[in-house]
Amino acid sequence: MMRGERTRREILEQPDAFAKTLSSTEEEVKRAADAIKGRFIYATGSGTSFHAALVLQRAMSKIASERVISIAASEIPYWLPDDLKETVLLAFSQSGESKDVLIAVDFYRRHGGEVVVSVTNTEGSTLDRLSDITIITRAGKEESIAATKTYTSQLAASFLLSICTAERKRCCLDDLREELRKIPEAMRNTIEMCQKRVIEVAEEIKDRDIGFILGSGSNYPTALEGALKLRETSNLHYEGFAAREFLHGPIQLVSRHTPVIIISNGLQEVIDRVKVYEAPVIEIGGDVPVIKVRDEFSPAVNIIPLQLLAYNTSLLRGLDPDSPEKLSKVVR
Repeated sequence: MMRGERTRREILEQPDAFAKTLSSTEEEVKRAADAIKGRFIYATGSGTSFHAALVLQRAMSKIASERVISIAASEIPYWLPDDLKETVLLAFSQSGESKDVLIAVDFYRRHGGEVVVSVTNTEGSTLDRLSDITIITRAGKEESIAATKTYTSQLAASFLLSICTAERKRCCLDDLREELRKIPEAMRNTIEMCQKRVIEVAEEIKDRDIGFILGSGSNYPTALEGALKLRETSNLHYEGFAAREFLHGPIQLVSRHTPVIIISNGLQEVIDRVKVYEAPVIEIGGDVPVIKVRDEFSPAVNIIPLQLLAYNTSLLRGLDPDSPEKLSKVVR
């Protein structure tokens, strides 16, 4: 098998995995929406799954007007309050076996937490068994260490859950549902549109050890996830930031040697500030083309060029994105 074959295949499988998750999880998502009603929501996960929790937080707040706080699973014991009555824990884990997520669920239960809803790709996993309601994503088996299709499938479940939760408040969201159904096609077209430019960008950044990815709003988590993918697969030190937060200190590290990738949505002022220091600027949604979709759903589309960038950069650096040497699929 050629280096990176699994990663590439799984990136290309994302539109179908997203569509299957939407079409196959309606009943369990509706049960989760019923359980959420009237409760304060804590969302959690580790690594990529935590980034999915952040996307859910914004989608639930904007679409369903729900109160949500996302906390990294390993930090749950340090941040949750003592009284967890009238709350729900939404736990993300592609494997359902992440040690930190399982500890978070146990802590939540032991401190009075009443409802656990999990989003996982693994039916019958420990997390599935510990949960009151499980939303099983339909990504199929993911073999590459770096999560791609399981991440966007988690986003599909999150968007659908946000819509169903809003509908429980007697909102009519047929138009929003129709926009969500179009996301797989937008993902597919984005894959086709961006690949040529992504390969060029990979050539530009492959020998630059430090870089940054900036996003705002819905795509702040996309910046975090894109940076994680580059760290995992390419051994490059990329950091993700909320776009304007980057101006509060980290911009000190910018130079003509540090690429800055910006998920472009009204961030021209930040782009102009970065260009003052002659940093190479790459715009997702600008010189790297993507299909424009509704802002709440855009993380599922905008992550694709960043995944492809990590994949191509890894290969150009002589690495295998399928199997980063220090990582495992499940952190136990």
